This record gives sequence, structure tokens and C-alpha cells, in this order.
Amino acid sequence: MNILRFLLVLFVLLVSLGLPVLALASEQNTNTHQQARFSELGDLLTVEQAQGRFAWLSKCYDGLLVELWERMHGTTDIVGKEEKLRQLRELWLSDAALAAGKAQYLTFANVDFTNPYQWYAGTSAGEACSILPPEYEPVALKTTVLPRPYCDNRSYDHEWEWISEVTVDDFIHQSEKHEHSLVSGKVIVLRANQAAKVTIKPGNKQPEFPSYVAVRVWLDWNHNGQFEQSEMVYRSASSGVFKFLLDVPTTVPEGLTLMRIATDAGGGSDNACTRIHYGEVEDYLVTVR
Repeated sequence: MNILRFLLVLFVLLVSLGLPVLALASEQNTNTHQQARFSELGDLLTVEQAQGRFAWLSKCYDGLLVELWERMHGTTDIVGKEEKLRQLRELWLSDAALAAGKAQYLTFANVDFTNPYQWYAGTSAGEACSILPPEYEPVALKTTVLPRPYCDNRSYDHEWEWISEVTVDDFIHQSEKHEHSLVSGKVIVLRANQAAKVTIKPGNKQPEFPSYVAVRVWLDWNHNGQFEQSEMVYRSASSGVFKFLLDVPTTVPEGLTLMRIATDAGGGSDNACTRIHYGEVEDYLVTVR
């Protein structure tokens, strides 16, 4: 059995038992680089989008869902396709889970947990079917953690400048060049009414001649799914490493929210939703305790 398919079946079984999924997946990869890639894996959907993902897969890739069901159950009993899909839906999108604002959904990538073609499964039954790259497989069953979607942002060009490392106190994430990275497999923990030490290291194709880049950081403190002007927590420009203290408010809603970091050698914008020119955008999950 293909190892990724085996892990996926294991993920599904663990979910059915109420055990954490992403933590197990990280433990399977002892290689630091592989762990980093898994942390950037896939997409971050809302409950509504997760329901749409299942509907899209049922329309476009029902055979893949049936195969997953068969690997989970390993039974020789004759069960119809519709019943198999119903059972998967009940497992991932039960009424109780949806009422609690939770849902599970498949995410896809190639064997080293990257997404070189930037291919994403649909999030609505109304979307047209698209061809799954032949080397891609379902590599994780993820759980929804954000109640609202955020605006998309990415760079037009990331060949010469990007974000190579971000640290927040003891948290650290290193990455290669991308137009956008969604770090969905790690969570930054901040302390209320305390200052966190943040370091952002730009990457440069020619490090001996570092680019002069602008950096902006936004954090959705009020969890409303928007990066408001008052939520831009840092703004600077330099050809070196950026270091600053992030002041955390005393009162912040419970749960997870999003922090966005953008570097742009083209100057950038104070609007977190305005596409950048030369650099990278990275989004991080954050919780305040």
C-alpha cells in the first residue's frame, strides 16, 4: 500500500476516534524540511468551504472517495457507492460537528508535501471539475479552525526576494521561496498583555547584494476575518533582518486567528489584500492565552 494512502487511512480512523490528526502527521516526518513542508500543506477552509469540498469531490472524484472508504473498512461486503459517500459525509461532516463549527476535509499535494502546480480541490459543487495532477494524492484530513475566510494575497514575482525565516519568541518557521505560504500546521501562541519578540529574515537570490524591501505585518485581533488598518502591527523597510516587539492586547477573543506578513521590494501596500509585486506573503495561525 502506498505510504501516503496508508497514512491517510490512519488519519481518518484517528478522526473517527476523536484523536488529533495534524500532530500525528508531523510525528511521521522526522526530517525538519519535511515537517516545514507539511506545515505549509494545503488550504485553510471554513465550515461552509469544507462542505463544498466534499460536494465537489463527490461530483468530480467520487471514485477517489469510494477508494478511501474501502481502504478504511477493508470489508468484502457489498455496499453501494451512495452509502459509502453517505458514511464518509457523516464521519467528516456530522450534524454535531457542524453545530460546533467544525468540519473535516481532504487536502492534496505531491509526495514531498509540496504543491508545485498550485492545484487546489474545489470548495463548491458549482465549481467546474479540474484535473488532479497525476503525482498528487490526498495527504491529510484537516479540521476547520477559522470561522471566516480571509482575502487572498500573493506576489507577482518571488524569484529574487522572499521570506526565508520567521521567529516569534520560541516559534520558528523556515521556508523556501513562494508567492504565498499558508502555515496551517503550526500555531503561534502569544501571551495576553505581553510583548513577543519577532524576527523576519528576507531571502535573496544574491545574498551578497540584498534587496531593499518593505515589510508589513497585520494581525486580526478581533477575529472578524479582516485585516483592518488599525491591525497593522508593524511597518518598516530595510536591506537587512527585521526585529521588533509585538505588543499583545489584554483582551482578545478565544480561538485561532490569522497573522499576515508581506515583504515587497516594490514598496508594498498598507492594504493587506493588495497584491504585492516582488516578495512573498505568509499567513500564520495565532492564538492568545
